[in-house]
Amino acid sequence: MFTIEGVCDWCKKPSMLTKHEYVDGKSHCSCQECNDLATLDVRQFNIAELQFRERQLSALR
Repeated sequence: MFTIEGVCDWCKKPSMLTKHEYVDGKSHCSCQECNDLATLDVRQFNIAELQFRERQLSALR
């Protein structure tokens, strides 16, 4: 799971990382220590982004 070596985007410490994908095509990586927070953060962003897109589509109809 933690297969990328680099700097965590949440705590900025060097570590083994895992990648988190956003629905807008971007991604960030987190270390094991920050993984729970990162998972929650990305999930909340993705939910909000999908709701925003749905509202935009509804407004165009």
